[in-house]
Amino acid sequence: MSDAVLKYGEPENYVNRELSWLEFNYRILGEARDKTTPLFERLKFLSITASNLDEFFMVRVASLKDMVHANYTKRDIAGMTAQEQLDAIDGKTHELVENQYRTYNRMLLPLLKQHGLRVVTEHEKLTKEEAVYVDRYFEESVYPVLTPMAVDSSRPFPLIRNKSLNIAALVQKKDSRNWRWSACRAGFHAWWSCRARRANLSFIWKKSSSETSTNCS
Repeated sequence: MSDAVLKYGEPENYVNRELSWLEFNYRILGEARDKTTPLFERLKFLSITASNLDEFFMVRVASLKDMVHANYTKRDIAGMTAQEQLDAIDGKTHELVENQYRTYNRMLLPLLKQHGLRVVTEHEKLTKEEAVYVDRYFEESVYPVLTPMAVDSSRPFPLIRNKSLNIAALVQKKDSRNWRWSACRAGFHAWWSCRARRANLSFIWKKSSSETSTNCS
C-alpha cells in the first residue's frame, strides 16, 4: 500500500469544518471590502457576514458546547476535540468581528457620508429640529409599547429571543432603597430613512419590527 493511501486518513490532511466555515465568512467580508463593488452591495455583504455569524453561534457553537458539557472527547476528522474547536473559534471570531467593525467604520461610513447619507448614533448629534421630531416620535410611538419585565425571586428570568436587542437596567422606587433588575426588549432591528414632511428632516433611524407604518416618507 502506497504512502499516499496510508496518509489519506491523517488529520493534517483535513480542515476543521467550523474553522472552514469562518474562512468562508471571511471571503464574504472580502466582497464588502472590495472597492469595485457598489456601495450598497458592500453594505449588504457586510450584513450577510453578521447574520451568518449569528446562525453559526446558535447552531454550530451551541452544538460544540453541548459536546463539552457531555464530556464528549472524541476528535473530529481534523484531529480536534470540541473544546479545542471552541478555543480556535474564539480567536478567529474576535479577529473577524474586529475586521467587520473596521470595514464599517473606516471604509463604508465615510463613503455613506460622501453620498449625503448620515447615520445618527447619538441624540446629541441631531439638529434642534431633528431632536424635537425624534423625541416626539419616541413619546408617541415607542414609549407606549415598552414593557419592562422585572426579575426577582418570585419571577422567572424572561425569555430573550435570538437576535433581539434587549435593555437591562437596575430600577428603584422613589420611596424604597431596594434595587430590582429589569429587562426590556427594544425590538428595533431594521434601518430606515426618515424624512419628516413638514420639518424637512433627513436622517437614518431604526424601525421597530412590530410597526407596520410610520408618519415618514
